[in-house]
Amino acid sequence: MSARNREWPVALALTPALILILAPFIWLVISSFKTEAEIGQADPFTWPADLMWRNYLDAWQIGGFGDLVGNSLINLIGVVILSLLTCAPAGYALAKIRFPGREWLFYAFILGLTVPVQAIVIPLYQVLFGLDLVNTLAGIVLVQVSNGIPFGIFLMRSFFIGVPDDLIEAAKIDGASHVQILTKVFLPISTPAVQALVIISALSTWNDFFLPLIVLISPEVQTLPLGLVRFASTYASDYRLVFSGTVISFLPIILLYILMQRRFTEGLTQGAIKG
Repeated sequence: MSARNREWPVALALTPALILILAPFIWLVISSFKTEAEIGQADPFTWPADLMWRNYLDAWQIGGFGDLVGNSLINLIGVVILSLLTCAPAGYALAKIRFPGREWLFYAFILGLTVPVQAIVIPLYQVLFGLDLVNTLAGIVLVQVSNGIPFGIFLMRSFFIGVPDDLIEAAKIDGASHVQILTKVFLPISTPAVQALVIISALSTWNDFFLPLIVLISPEVQTLPLGLVRFASTYASDYRLVFSGTVISFLPIILLYILMQRRFTEGLTQGAIKG
């Protein structure tokens, strides 16, 4: 029995679960193109008579989604860049540079995975308040980066451990420093791990609701999840606007994941095998 033939039973077994997972999203997308009268019909999966693209334009204008998307993009780009700048060097140092206390330091970072952010939200807020970073995008970027550092270091270290030490020795013979080894040798061959870190950071940042709720107060600096909740509560009775706004909120990050899904899987599996 070929490998392809063995995959069919697994695919058939997973199909019902896939339908259950996708059904709410399909219903939401279909409903976002309906009129209020069509949304109130008994059959929720009825196709709309006309595709109401106007729903998205109204939701975008009324809900101020342009500013919300802009804030979320600034937040996402800041978190992704800072995560790479911190997790890649730290993962390299913990994987390839021998120094006293290296293992204990790594375990200390891993311990951060066991601490829920809700447990430290009060001291976290006090620190941001003392630095005058409450209600700023810079403040939420720093908080989300620090929250994701433990996993980011674990991921990069797991991948770097599998890189042969001979590459380091050869680079040192050519006079390369550790910074040059990381940027010119390790990072170019660790593209799957880097892309996996980018996707994980982007997903968690774009969808994060709790931390922005604590840090961001003014509507003009709020990110998309906060703005969507405020918009949905204000126009709770106008389902076409709420549904359209919800699709706007999750569509960009789903497209990003679909485009980079293969690299995301490669990064996680290679890191797990090498670690």
